[in-house]
Formats: sequence, C-alpha cells, structure tokens
Amino acid sequence: MITFEHVYRTYASDVFRFALWMTGDAAQADDITSETFVRAWTSPKRIRTETLKAYLLTIARNYCLEQRRKQKRRIELPANIPDPAPGPDRLTEGKADLDRIRRFLATLPESDAAALILRAQQGSSYEEIARILEIPFSSARVKVHRARKKILQLLEGKEESPS
Repeated sequence: MITFEHVYRTYASDVFRFALWMTGDAAQADDITSETFVRAWTSPKRIRTETLKAYLLTIARNYCLEQRRKQKRRIELPANIPDPAPGPDRLTEGKADLDRIRRFLATLPESDAAALILRAQQGSSYEEIARILEIPFSSARVKVHRARKKILQLLEGKEESPS
C-alpha cells in the first residue's frame, strides 16, 4: 500500500516544477503544489497508482487555470477613489453627539429612555414597546415621539445640554 507521505515525497518536486513553469512565480507554485496534494488527498475517487504522476499534474494544471480565470475577473482600482469611511474629524464629531445623547438619555425618565432605545436601536414596533414596558400602545408612541423631539432640540442647540 502506498502512503500519502510516499506520494508527496516522490511527486511534490515534479508538481512544483510544473506549477513554477505554468506561473513563473515560486510562491504561487508552492500554493499550487500544496493545493494539488490536498485535492488528491480529499478526492472521493479512487486513484490508479499507474497514473499517479499524470493525475497530480492534471490537478495542478486545472488549479492553475482556475486561478487564471479568477485573476482575469479582477481589476485594479484607480488610486484616486475617495475613501467613503468617515474621517477622524467626522468620527470625533459623531462621538461627541453620541455622548451628548447618552447624557440626555440619562436625564429622561427610565421608561422614556427605554422606549426610545427600543424603537431607535432595537427597531421594536410600538406594540412590542408597549408590551415590554407594560404601558398602553398610545403611551409608547407618545414617549418615543417626545424623546425624539427633545433629542433633536438638543442637537440643534435649542435646549441646554445636560451636564
């Protein structure tokens, strides 16, 4: 019986050289060699030992072609594309607003703050908010509306910021 270790020691250098000629890159050839033996090892098909080298080189070739097809679909992006992520100044400004809102939420009655958080952060429906807070449906809507209105006033600077 032939062991995997014996197969690897016997044919790895042949597969590597073949992959190196196919790609021209030693790192890629090394990856292809590794992938070839992984695919051979995990293959559900029975391998005929008289065609083992041809079988391994076929796997290597097919993997090389697969990588080329993937590479053709990739395009290099221009370097002048602006980064859509907010810059440090925008992040700082957002954090300051968030801190102000948190301080403001702390000044609200707990049920008002909880109603707003459930609606804005958790996406809960007014029915869910009413059930969670054990209040009528209309009260849930009013609590969320009033809390939102006060936060907007705070952010617009119309109300004193809580300290």
